[in-house]
Amino acid sequence: MTETHMSLHYILDGSDIRTYSTAIEKLLAGKSCWKTVKRNSRNIIAFHPELKVYFKSFNHAGPKERLKRIFAGSRAQRTFNGTRLLHLAGCQAPDIVAMGRFADHDFILMESVQGPPLLNTLESYLKHQSHPNWRLSLYQELGLTIGKMHSHGVIHGDLRGNNVVILPENHYYRLALIDNERTRQAIRFRREQRRNLKQIMLFGPQYITEEEQKQFFVYYFQAFPHPPRRAKQIEVDILREVNGHFKRKGIVQGTAITETDYWTQLAKCRPYELSRFSNNDAQPPLL
Repeated sequence: MTETHMSLHYILDGSDIRTYSTAIEKLLAGKSCWKTVKRNSRNIIAFHPELKVYFKSFNHAGPKERLKRIFAGSRAQRTFNGTRLLHLAGCQAPDIVAMGRFADHDFILMESVQGPPLLNTLESYLKHQSHPNWRLSLYQELGLTIGKMHSHGVIHGDLRGNNVVILPENHYYRLALIDNERTRQAIRFRREQRRNLKQIMLFGPQYITEEEQKQFFVYYFQAFPHPPRRAKQIEVDILREVNGHFKRKGIVQGTAITETDYWTQLAKCRPYELSRFSNNDAQPPLL
């Protein structure tokens, strides 16, 4: 892969251009302390442990991608746009620190989010109703977060369980959305809304109970009000589609988290959106 003539065409205000430029040049030359996640002729994904950023490149040499770039911008630009929409909606998403290009690739430099993916958290700490009060409030928080995003007309491109990350900070946690290349302001909103809701409800019975499903929708519609009859119909339709999906394709399993004990910190946290919504400054839910 020819990896020369790197250029930055965006960098987050206040960021050190020289530091990031030097780090990226070293990565492309194979001379750095970056930890490679993936590297082939089409993509590079790498993590810089000191700068706490991820580098992700996108090949734009193919005819389909060249056409998309004309009408919707590069994949890097689309990721930036999706992230910006989430921030404007008041939702958490990792900042895009820089964008640029080299050879036939665009790239982003994205801040690292320090927390576990939702589905993997369920598998590791909350499976089979472990810590039921904490888990119930997690689904309420998830409902508020997705409802908040949808209330601004924003649709996530791929709202799977592990594209939601739990971010603990002090005595609270928030839910951040990642993989935002296809996050956008939807033209056919209702169709995309239902697709998102189906995606985020694809949790097997070991991960979510009927009551937790109900609470997710209660808080989703608190953040994004609908007429009661329509809200109930959406809930019924989504759960029917989820059950049909499981019958066709099976239930998705999370991957156990082994490298870090997140639960020690998470157990002490209460959900940020839920706390704001209820104006309740009580202690975190009893475990």
